[in-house]
Amino acid sequence: MSRPLTHTLACVGLFISLIAPAQQQLPSNRVKPATMYHGGDTVRSPRLGLQTQIPPGWSGVLPRDTEIFLLMPESNTVGEIYVAVNENMDLERQKKRWEAGTELSPGLRLQPENGITNRGTDVITVVGKVTGANANQQARIYAEAKCSPVGFCVTYLATSDAAHIENVKIALQTFVDNTVFQQPSNESPYARFNWKKFLDGKILLAMGYDANSKRIDEVDLCADGSFRSDITRTGIFKGQAKGYQGKKRGSWHVASHGEKAVITFTFEKKLPDVDIELEARDEEIYIKGTRYFVGESERCK
Repeated sequence: MSRPLTHTLACVGLFISLIAPAQQQLPSNRVKPATMYHGGDTVRSPRLGLQTQIPPGWSGVLPRDTEIFLLMPESNTVGEIYVAVNENMDLERQKKRWEAGTELSPGLRLQPENGITNRGTDVITVVGKVTGANANQQARIYAEAKCSPVGFCVTYLATSDAAHIENVKIALQTFVDNTVFQQPSNESPYARFNWKKFLDGKILLAMGYDANSKRIDEVDLCADGSFRSDITRTGIFKGQAKGYQGKKRGSWHVASHGEKAVITFTFEKKLPDVDIELEARDEEIYIKGTRYFVGESERCK
């Protein structure tokens, strides 16, 4: 029985990250449950050496407490696409498995209707029907498989009604064609992460309340190497003298250390330099145990 893609993510510790178009984000080491990925988003798995892209007009999501990665249309198209990884598999073995019928869930099987065909040199396709006591006889099924040279296959299964199956099929084929295989790597996604590039022109912001007062930490990191800080309390400069509170200016530079980085702040008014360590955890930024939000700076523009 094939293992769903999401099961493989959990069991073999894949490094999968989402890269939003035209915006650099922190590297990710997993697909987040209940996070929606939209058309054009690139999903890659260095652990498997797999990269693909969500097709236009579709969204992908990993529902909570499930082992199914699901693609859904953003239009009025009726249908879904499910993605699975079959370990220890090649294209010929995948073909034989489909020919014999594939169990989709207990009591439901996918049976090919007209045999297995090729689409190009590296993709096999099947038009099938679901059999079993609770099978929906009106459902149309189309599936493709594409295999990595390192010994696993990815299967893509579309289900729809007769009126929409062709549109869903086109989206599936686009998704398959976007899938490329590269050399697998166990390297950390932060191994060559450029913190300077990520932080240029950004604002570090934290808000909270101490007793009955509001605390705001705001630091703008401009690409020209200057910074502006507005600290209500000690905030980001916790542990330093009170002279660091309020509005300050100066210059900054950062040293990258994988998932951590150290920003050195040099102040205009002859205050001693301050080193601040940032840590990326689960695609979030933490400084001294407090989460900081990172956004585009308005002051640096």
